[in-house]
Amino acid sequence: MTHPLAAADLYHTGIVVPDIEAWKARMTEVAGHRWTETMTGEVQVRLADGVRPLQLRFAYSLDAPHIELVQEIPGTPWTAGERMATHHLGYFCDDLQTTSKGLEEAGFPLEACAIVDGALSIFAYHLDPSGVRIEIVDRARMPDFSAYLLSKTPR
Repeated sequence: MTHPLAAADLYHTGIVVPDIEAWKARMTEVAGHRWTETMTGEVQVRLADGVRPLQLRFAYSLDAPHIELVQEIPGTPWTAGERMATHHLGYFCDDLQTTSKGLEEAGFPLEACAIVDGALSIFAYHLDPSGVRIEIVDRARMPDFSAYLLSKTPR
């Protein structure tokens, strides 16, 4: 049996928060987490109602297992719940298109994805009807995750 994902490719747990800087400080206070800088980028995202630009803000913890904090964007899949909980499990993959198709065939419909030149690119979110969300990320974007984290660490 082939699987669309490999367990060893799970590299972060994402949490959507209403205030990313406050939660970086809070998680440092309670668990000693160290963080990358808060990164920001505008991405064309395909949602159920069409493609639109979104300003994504996020940061990763430097120590494994990695946490990704994502700034809430109301009215999108990046909305913090009343009681914040895990938002998604993030997996690297080598072929975004094939992995996305495999997840759909496994019962995880495509929820949202980045679009570059009209095609799926960078990342995709797949949401199981039970509420489990999986993010797949093109490994080529961060082939050495440890080096990527260090490059985003405040000096």
